[in-house]
Amino acid sequence: MAKINLSVEILNYGLQLSMEFGKNWLKPINERLAIKFPDLNRQQQEECNMICKKVHQIAHNYVIENPVHSNLGIEFVDFYQFRLFILAKYGWLSTTNLQRLYSQSCYYAYK
Repeated sequence: MAKINLSVEILNYGLQLSMEFGKNWLKPINERLAIKFPDLNRQQQEECNMICKKVHQIAHNYVIENPVHSNLGIEFVDFYQFRLFILAKYGWLSTTNLQRLYSQSCYYAYK
């Protein structure tokens, strides 16, 4: 699949959709993305879906693979370190999505 340029708005909205809990948890975002952005073709929808999955995977793995050891035991990597790491790869993330991604990554690492 060829790389498709998607706007920051589309990518952030897609990531927001991909982090939903409830009935849409872990479901592809393609159809929901098409509601807000009806001009996206199927290939663009799928590209956004795949990018969002990759962002989740990298974020979750980073939190799991970088525990912080302290007197209190093992804790999660500091948000600032997480932010630097993720934004170096995905500079388009909004502050809201970045914070939510960190929270979800910590949640999954805890499970």
